[in-house]
Amino acid sequence: MKRNIALFFIVIISLFFAVQPAFAKEHKYQVNSQKLEKHSQKLRVSYVGFFHETNTYLTEGMGETTLDRMRIFRGDQIKKQLKGTAIGGAVDVCEENGWELLPGLLYYIDWCFSTVNDQAWKDAKKEILDTLKSQLPIDIVYLGVHGAGMVNSTPDLEGDLAESVREIVGKETMIVWSGDLHGKITEKMKDNMNFFSACKEYPHMDMNASARDAMYRGAAILAGESNPTPAYRKVPLMMGMSNTEEKGTFANRLKEKCIEIEKRPSVINCSVMHGFPYQDSNFCGVFPMVTTENNPKLADELVDELAQWIWDHRKESILPLETLDKTMGTVLAMLDKDGHYVRKQPTKGDIIDHTPIVIGDAADNPGGGAGGGGTHLLKALMETKGLGKVAFMSIHDPETAKAAAAAGVGATIDVSLGGKFEKLAGEPIKTKAYVKSISDGNETVRGGTAFNGPFQL
Repeated sequence: MKRNIALFFIVIISLFFAVQPAFAKEHKYQVNSQKLEKHSQKLRVSYVGFFHETNTYLTEGMGETTLDRMRIFRGDQIKKQLKGTAIGGAVDVCEENGWELLPGLLYYIDWCFSTVNDQAWKDAKKEILDTLKSQLPIDIVYLGVHGAGMVNSTPDLEGDLAESVREIVGKETMIVWSGDLHGKITEKMKDNMNFFSACKEYPHMDMNASARDAMYRGAAILAGESNPTPAYRKVPLMMGMSNTEEKGTFANRLKEKCIEIEKRPSVINCSVMHGFPYQDSNFCGVFPMVTTENNPKLADELVDELAQWIWDHRKESILPLETLDKTMGTVLAMLDKDGHYVRKQPTKGDIIDHTPIVIGDAADNPGGGAGGGGTHLLKALMETKGLGKVAFMSIHDPETAKAAAAAGVGATIDVSLGGKFEKLAGEPIKTKAYVKSISDGNETVRGGTAFNGPFQL
């Protein structure tokens, strides 16, 4: 019997986020409502933001990001569409505690994209600030930002927005945020946010949980129960996209180091921004951050310890990538004589049959900004004998997609597939293709790391 081998771009899943943490501590900051009476018995919360992960190297080829390229969630759409998602932790906390979630505004882009256009940023920021002005007084503002946003006129999208929001809401309003670990920390962010952190996992399984913690911390500060004192450093290191869940790897050990520090007395949070390597700015680097309870000296000591650990182990962060020939050899070796890949369930020892072998093409990662039109891996799969059935996802090729849609389901067409946008992506593959189905590509992910996330293929 032949073996099915499913091939997916693994890195795609990292940009959609799940609702359950693998690391998170229990929430300790369920604030006593009686202590909140001086603000409001029912907290008023606004969710506003501009969620953009910027790859500056895309800008020359595709132009700057304009607002028509972004999704916009306005008013009650924030509550209806973000509830239960990775970027919806703040929404979930409001619903669970009976806090008033004001009609918000979120500019959002599914994937890593080009530098944000200045006029687009000016227009979006004005609408965000006007939204906040109409909602005053506000107890907590949750900033829906990524951490790696860049505008043509400033590399610090997040800090620029936080500073502008602070000018509108004043000092009494809490501004909180927990971001994607592929981002940065800046002085403007530190100076204008009452609490900030990052998720700890890649793939980002814990973003909902880290946002929840940020919200509860904001409420605790309002109640006079907490006084966070943060410290951060910039380590001059460029990290690749590193899986934190693979035991023994640099990223996994770094996550475990954060968790160990977070368990120490007086530590509220320990996070690390891995940085985003696909942009040219002064903010490229790794940003460890430690937040303590009213103890800035301890925060400085611990963040120095963490920064030194990162620097001392920096050589371990280098990610070895296999050649295609070796990858195909590895896949063939994983198949037994009957063409099956058989593995054992780690906890029970039970044999699980008919499970797919999954290969990630890290060199053509659309989640990081690559064109997604690479043909090298597909060519190798087509030329390697003995793989059985292969499912391949995906190649960016609008020309072929239009031809398939025009031909209709059930048609067989001649195609020149992929390799149309980047010289390094490989040559187009000339072959015949059967049109099995046609879709507009808009979907809501039903499970896994992308649970409830909007998906546009």
